[in-house]
Amino acid sequence: MWLFSLLAFIIGLFVCESWRSRTCDVSVRMARFSKGLDRLLLFIPVLAAAFFAVLFLFVLKGRFYERLSHAALVLALWLYAARFYWFLISFSGHWKKTRGSVLCTDFCLCLTGMLGAAYSAVFLTPLDRYVNTVHSVLGPASILAGAGMLVLFYAAAYVAARYRRFAHKDNPG
Repeated sequence: MWLFSLLAFIIGLFVCESWRSRTCDVSVRMARFSKGLDRLLLFIPVLAAAFFAVLFLFVLKGRFYERLSHAALVLALWLYAARFYWFLISFSGHWKKTRGSVLCTDFCLCLTGMLGAAYSAVFLTPLDRYVNTVHSVLGPASILAGAGMLVLFYAAAYVAARYRRFAHKDNPG
C-alpha cells in the first residue's frame, strides 16, 4: 500500500508543480538544454512504443497484458522523474528573483518528486515485483493506471507550454 501512497503523492505533486511552472521561465543559460529535454520527452513514448512493439511481437511471449501495463506505468514514472528534473532546472535561475523560502520549498518538493518517481520506477522495473505489488492489487485496472498517468503527464505539459507561449506573445519583453 505504501507504493500507491507514493504514486498518489507523485501525481499530486506533479500536477501542482506543473501548474506553478507555467509562469516560470527557464534561465537563459539552461534554455538550450531545457528545450532539448522538452523535445526528448515528447518523442520518448513514440520510441518506446516502437521498441516494445518489436519486443512483444518477436521476443517476449506470454503475459502480454501484464507486460503492457508494466511498460506503461514504468514509462510514466520515468517521464515524471524527467519532468521534475526539468522543474529543478527551471527554478535554478530564479534564486535572486523569487523569495528564498518559496523557491526552496519548490526545489525540495521537485527533488522529492524526482527521487520518488525514479525510486518507484526502479522498484517496479522487474516484472515479477510489478505483478506482486501493482497488478495483483489492481488487476485489469493496472493498464488504466499507467495510461492515466501518461495522459495526465502530457495534458499538464501541453497546458503549461500553451500558457507560456501565450504569456510570451502578450509580454514579449
